[in-house]
Amino acid sequence: MVHLLKTLFIILISISSGLALAQDAVNIIPCDDYEAIKFNGKTIEQLNATNAESQNVQRLLGNYSSVEELSENRSRSFNYVDFRIGFTYDIQTYVTRITITSNQWPVVIQGNTVKVGDTIDSLKQAFGNDLIIGESQYVSYSFIAFRCTEKDTGVILEIDPNTNTITEIVYFVSP
Repeated sequence: MVHLLKTLFIILISISSGLALAQDAVNIIPCDDYEAIKFNGKTIEQLNATNAESQNVQRLLGNYSSVEELSENRSRSFNYVDFRIGFTYDIQTYVTRITITSNQWPVVIQGNTVKVGDTIDSLKQAFGNDLIIGESQYVSYSFIAFRCTEKDTGVILEIDPNTNTITEIVYFVSP
């Protein structure tokens, strides 16, 4: 969890920084393509439409194992065995984070299906050899990040450098 937070911090710096070096670690895709990203067949717009209401989330994603309510943060997380989706509901309700740790929850980016366990080689075949793979001195793994220029959100594919496979997929909203 700590290493993921470090990666999110690095990506947030990359997203918010105007420096060319920081931008080099992120794969910028057209915003229409970004908004069409699907998590287990659902777009962020569809997930947001649940308004973080238990019955709506269950109807859309299936039975969850638990719900965590953090009233001080006005947030709610729905936990599945290998998938977690968090919402904030302060002023408006929206997805703030999705964490996927299993190949049972595919993500579709620009028409390419990506799953935990996929290799860097298969990602390069899908997205092209110019796919940017980020590395940092602050974390012990590589990552592939996607975003569009008009959003304060991102999708990170965490890569194990020993196996060159995806170990976790995260969608996040910049605070």
